Amino acid sequence: MGLSPSEKSSLFRFMAIYLGTGFIVVVAFSTLFYRIESESIKDNSFAKIRMFAMNISASAIDAQMHGAKFEIPKRKDYEYLLLKQNGEVVGGNISDNVDISKDEYVKNGCAYYIDRSVRGHLGIDYIVVRDCTLQQKIVQSGKNVAIIAVIAYGFLILVGWYLGRLFLKPMREKIDLMDRFIKDSTHELNTPVTTMLLALHKIDKKGCKPVYLRSLQMSVRLIGRIYEDLSFLMLKSQVRDNTQIKSVDLSKKIKESIDFFSILSENKKLEIIYNLETCIIQADPHHIELLIKNIIDNAIKYTNPGGKIEISLKNCELKVSDTGIGISEEKLSVIFNRFHRENSVSGGFGIGLDIVKTICQIYGFTVNVESNLGKGSSFIVKFANF
Repeated sequence: MGLSPSEKSSLFRFMAIYLGTGFIVVVAFSTLFYRIESESIKDNSFAKIRMFAMNISASAIDAQMHGAKFEIPKRKDYEYLLLKQNGEVVGGNISDNVDISKDEYVKNGCAYYIDRSVRGHLGIDYIVVRDCTLQQKIVQSGKNVAIIAVIAYGFLILVGWYLGRLFLKPMREKIDLMDRFIKDSTHELNTPVTTMLLALHKIDKKGCKPVYLRSLQMSVRLIGRIYEDLSFLMLKSQVRDNTQIKSVDLSKKIKESIDFFSILSENKKLEIIYNLETCIIQADPHHIELLIKNIIDNAIKYTNPGGKIEISLKNCELKVSDTGIGISEEKLSVIFNRFHRENSVSGGFGIGLDIVKTICQIYGFTVNVESNLGKGSSFIVKFANF
């Protein structure tokens, strides 16, 4: 999906805010995790060298009291130092100065632990154990945290880009719908206007003839229909406030609508059969007229020349059936969506059935559709009978 400059700008602004916030969160959590992990490594290191020192102390005590052999466990990663009370070295491999006033401390990246539990056995008063792998472990932990942070931030970038495109998709669809609507509007208006101009030109050249007047009449009616639908669509939010409830004779409105489309249906050689019972409802007459006209107009648009349209009104239920192209089952759920058209050949804006749905929602009418692909469709409106 190619992005327009405005969409790119919106996406980049979203990404800047999203990634900026994500960076702060990742850094904050990484820093916190690193500190916790460092303390855990340090505590673990002291626990191990403490255990090592206690083993040395136990060996010294056992050697003096029971005559056992004094042995110091071999560990490549630990160093030790055995001291007397006066600081004299008894044994060990630590050459640096050791602060025996503390129990444990860290110096130059090494962990030191001083054990005093030996209490002078074998002349040893202090056991010092050093672990110089502490700094290496902490550094490695920092590297691991940094790698995880980079991976997490990279994942956030991918998620952010995906979400940004996902959020832009509905806007792009609306823009595409509006672009198509504008193009369709131009096309729909061009047809009656061109017909009117041609008819006027012929009247000017050949005089006024009934056929030219009928062409003018049809063109004016088409433009009127377009204006009515667009006015309703644009003023949709004000429809409820401006509603004028009156008694409406449905059969009369249906006959008027059939007469309205008579020229168009004759041009397509369509046979319109109707059987109407009397039904009086309370509604805005203009809204009912729009509803009926849009349903009949839809049937005329999608019925092939020479086809048949049947209109019935029984028990305040309007049924308009045609022998048109029909609607596939998967599209039945979207035909009432604004700007949806079954195909681009039959013309229209794709707003007629949206208007039908809106009017039905206002008055609590129900509208259903039955269709067989390739055989035709039936639109059924159940009016509230007063």
